[in-house]
Amino acid sequence: MRIEDEIQQKDFKDDHRRMVVNLLFTNNWLNQQFIPFFKQFGLTLQQHNVLSIVRGQQPKPVCFGEVQERMVDRNSNVTRLVDKLIEKGYVTRDICQANRRMIELRLTPKGTDLLNQIDEQMPSFFQRFHNLTQEEAVLVSKLLDKLRG
Repeated sequence: MRIEDEIQQKDFKDDHRRMVVNLLFTNNWLNQQFIPFFKQFGLTLQQHNVLSIVRGQQPKPVCFGEVQERMVDRNSNVTRLVDKLIEKGYVTRDICQANRRMIELRLTPKGTDLLNQIDEQMPSFFQRFHNLTQEEAVLVSKLLDKLRG
Protein backbone atom coordinates (compact mmCIF):
# COMPACT_ATOMS: atom_id res chain seq x y z
CA MET A 1 0.00 0.00 0.00
CA ARG A 2 1.23 3.48 -0.83
CA ILE A 3 2.30 5.69 2.08
CA GLU A 4 -0.28 8.31 1.02
CA ASP A 5 -3.03 5.73 1.52
CA GLU A 6 -1.58 4.43 4.80
CA ILE A 7 -1.52 7.84 6.46
CA GLN A 8 -4.40 9.31 4.43
CA GLN A 9 -2.37 12.16 2.98
CA LYS A 10 -3.12 13.47 -0.47
CA ASP A 11 0.45 14.29 -1.47
CA PHE A 12 3.84 15.50 -0.25
CA LYS A 13 5.70 18.73 -0.98
CA ASP A 14 8.52 16.74 -2.59
CA ASP A 15 9.83 13.20 -3.06
CA HIS A 16 12.43 13.51 -0.30
CA ARG A 17 9.77 14.35 2.29
CA ARG A 18 7.71 11.43 1.05
CA MET A 19 10.76 9.18 1.44
CA VAL A 20 11.43 10.34 5.02
CA VAL A 21 7.80 9.86 6.08
CA ASN A 22 7.79 6.46 4.38
CA LEU A 23 11.00 5.44 6.22
CA LEU A 24 9.61 6.54 9.59
CA PHE A 25 6.29 4.77 8.96
CA THR A 26 8.05 1.62 7.75
CA ASN A 27 10.37 1.63 10.77
CA ASN A 28 7.33 1.66 13.05
CA TRP A 29 5.68 -1.07 10.98
CA LEU A 30 8.80 -3.24 11.25
CA ASN A 31 8.92 -2.75 15.01
CA GLN A 32 5.28 -3.85 15.21
CA GLN A 33 6.25 -7.04 13.37
CA PHE A 34 9.21 -7.81 15.64
CA ILE A 35 7.69 -6.96 19.04
CA PRO A 36 5.26 -9.92 19.21
CA PHE A 37 7.83 -12.28 17.69
CA PHE A 38 10.35 -11.64 20.46
CA LYS A 39 7.67 -11.30 23.14
CA GLN A 40 6.83 -15.00 22.75
CA PHE A 41 10.39 -15.68 23.97
CA GLY A 42 10.12 -13.18 26.82
CA LEU A 43 12.47 -10.72 25.11
CA THR A 44 12.40 -7.27 23.61
CA LEU A 45 14.01 -6.48 20.27
CA GLN A 46 16.81 -4.66 22.10
CA GLN A 47 17.44 -7.58 24.47
CA HIS A 48 17.71 -9.91 21.49
CA ASN A 49 20.19 -7.49 19.91
CA VAL A 50 22.40 -7.65 23.04
CA LEU A 51 22.25 -11.45 23.13
CA SER A 52 23.18 -11.65 19.44
CA ILE A 53 26.16 -9.33 19.92
CA VAL A 54 27.40 -11.38 22.88
CA ARG A 55 26.92 -14.64 20.96
CA GLY A 56 28.86 -13.21 18.02
CA GLN A 57 31.97 -12.89 20.16
CA GLN A 58 31.91 -16.42 21.58
CA PRO A 59 33.94 -18.03 23.00
CA LYS A 60 35.52 -14.70 23.96
CA PRO A 61 33.60 -12.31 26.21
CA VAL A 62 32.41 -8.99 24.84
CA CYS A 63 33.13 -5.71 26.58
CA PHE A 64 30.15 -3.72 27.76
CA GLY A 65 31.19 -0.66 25.75
CA GLU A 66 31.41 -2.70 22.56
CA VAL A 67 27.82 -3.86 23.02
CA GLN A 68 26.74 -0.25 23.31
CA GLU A 69 28.63 0.69 20.11
CA ARG A 70 27.16 -2.21 18.12
CA MET A 71 23.51 -1.84 19.15
CA VAL A 72 21.03 -1.25 16.32
CA ASP A 73 19.10 1.13 18.64
CA ARG A 74 21.92 3.19 20.09
CA ASN A 75 19.51 5.06 22.37
CA SER A 76 18.90 1.88 24.37
CA ASN A 77 19.84 1.81 28.04
CA VAL A 78 22.36 -1.02 27.76
CA THR A 79 22.92 -1.21 31.53
CA ARG A 80 19.23 -1.85 32.11
CA LEU A 81 19.05 -4.34 29.23
CA VAL A 82 22.03 -6.30 30.54
CA ASP A 83 20.62 -6.27 34.09
CA LYS A 84 17.38 -7.83 32.78
CA LEU A 85 19.30 -10.47 30.81
CA ILE A 86 21.36 -11.34 33.90
CA GLU A 87 18.13 -11.59 35.92
CA LYS A 88 16.75 -14.02 33.35
CA GLY A 89 19.98 -16.06 33.43
CA TYR A 90 20.94 -15.43 29.79
CA VAL A 91 24.26 -13.61 30.32
CA THR A 92 26.88 -13.15 33.02
CA ARG A 93 28.79 -9.98 33.83
CA ASP A 94 32.38 -10.08 35.11
CA ILE A 95 35.14 -7.57 35.65
CA CYS A 96 37.90 -7.92 33.05
CA GLN A 97 41.04 -9.38 34.61
CA ALA A 98 43.36 -7.47 32.23
CA ASN A 99 41.63 -4.12 32.78
CA ARG A 100 39.55 -3.91 35.94
CA ARG A 101 37.68 -0.86 34.61
CA MET A 102 36.09 -2.96 31.86
CA ILE A 103 33.03 -5.17 32.20
CA GLU A 104 32.84 -8.39 30.18
CA LEU A 105 29.65 -10.18 29.16
CA ARG A 106 29.30 -13.86 28.36
CA LEU A 107 26.37 -15.88 27.12
CA THR A 108 25.15 -18.62 29.47
CA PRO A 109 24.01 -22.05 28.25
CA LYS A 110 20.44 -20.90 28.95
CA GLY A 111 21.03 -17.85 26.72
CA THR A 112 22.47 -20.05 23.98
CA ASP A 113 19.45 -22.37 24.17
CA LEU A 114 17.08 -19.41 23.87
CA LEU A 115 18.90 -18.02 20.83
CA ASN A 116 18.82 -21.47 19.22
CA GLN A 117 15.02 -21.58 19.72
CA ILE A 118 14.69 -18.15 18.15
CA ASP A 119 16.97 -19.14 15.26
CA GLU A 120 14.68 -22.09 14.48
CA GLN A 121 11.69 -19.76 14.02
CA MET A 122 13.47 -16.90 12.25
CA PRO A 123 13.15 -18.28 8.69
CA SER A 124 9.37 -18.58 8.90
CA PHE A 125 9.13 -15.16 10.56
CA PHE A 126 11.21 -13.56 7.80
CA GLN A 127 8.94 -15.03 5.10
CA ARG A 128 6.64 -12.02 5.63
CA PHE A 129 9.35 -9.83 4.11
CA HIS A 130 9.74 -11.93 0.97
CA ASN A 131 7.29 -9.81 -1.00
CA LEU A 132 10.52 -8.20 -2.23
CA THR A 133 12.80 -10.19 -4.50
CA GLN A 134 16.36 -10.83 -3.39
CA GLU A 135 17.54 -8.21 -5.88
CA GLU A 136 15.06 -5.65 -4.50
CA ALA A 137 16.13 -6.42 -0.92
CA VAL A 138 19.78 -5.85 -1.89
CA LEU A 139 18.87 -2.59 -3.64
CA VAL A 140 16.86 -1.29 -0.67
CA SER A 141 19.71 -2.15 1.68
CA LYS A 142 22.26 -0.39 -0.54
CA LEU A 143 20.05 2.69 -0.84
CA LEU A 144 19.62 2.85 2.94
CA ASP A 145 23.39 2.56 3.39
CA LYS A 146 23.82 5.42 0.88
CA LEU A 147 21.20 7.54 2.66
CA ARG A 148 23.09 7.27 5.96
CA GLY A 149 26.31 8.28 4.20
